[in-house]
Amino acid sequence: MPFIHLIVFSNFFVSLCVAALTYRTFLYFNFPPSNALLVLVFSATYFIYNFQRLVRMNQKDIDEANIGFRMRWVYKNKQPIIFTIVIAAIILVVSLFYLNIKTILALAIMGFFSVVYVVRFIPYNNKWLALRDIPFLKIFVIAFVWTLVTGLLPLISKDVNQINLLHILFLSKQFLFVVAITIPFDIRDMKYDVEKGIKTFPLVVGVKNTLVLGMLLLLGFVAISSYEFLVFQSITMGLWIAEIIAILLVMVLLLLSKKQQPELFYSFIIEGTSLLLAITVLLG
Repeated sequence: MPFIHLIVFSNFFVSLCVAALTYRTFLYFNFPPSNALLVLVFSATYFIYNFQRLVRMNQKDIDEANIGFRMRWVYKNKQPIIFTIVIAAIILVVSLFYLNIKTILALAIMGFFSVVYVVRFIPYNNKWLALRDIPFLKIFVIAFVWTLVTGLLPLISKDVNQINLLHILFLSKQFLFVVAITIPFDIRDMKYDVEKGIKTFPLVVGVKNTLVLGMLLLLGFVAISSYEFLVFQSITMGLWIAEIIAILLVMVLLLLSKKQQPELFYSFIIEGTSLLLAITVLLG
């Protein structure tokens, strides 16, 4: 279990998930994967997620009795984490030299959204807000950035100058999937969001209605995948079936999230569905 805590709480696992979804995009469109981009996506995700965690930690006084197990782990391992994100930053910078300028510019824009997601820069009612503090925006900002990084960035790196309908359908699936798997985290964070005054879907419309929204998003994924297979015939039957099976499993996990679960349920199992979705291109 300590090993699982290490790879999950250090954000190594989520970085692997984002890199895997990026790898999925290359294979989905029959592009040879860019090792430089995959390394960059992994290191950038590791850097950004740990940066966000440390910023949030510094924005409040730490009382070990009143913070979750994950935050206590991060607090106790703060110095090693700082060391590893410096290493990640160095790897990130080195990998930039192997990418074209369009990819670097696109990455800079995505990095900006990742930073302002947690850094408070918006003045409102004599206080400062980050993007995650704006009502209902949190899960959509996450999904937007994940979709750009894992879906659009690989296309840009391969000099795809014109985004066609097939690209849009794929990016739409990616966005719907990420929004859906982010919903359980909003349910998990309800207590924290109440204390911070952050309005999220579970707090405003209720957990049940939020789960219905998640199901509709996943059904939207299935509808697009079916359209790709039955109408455009742009994906194989194997990939179509694999995607549907993966989405059905995500639906089951989404229903299980209506009750509070252990931290690893969210940060390991729910986030791990990204690896499952990435594997579908290998089965197809």
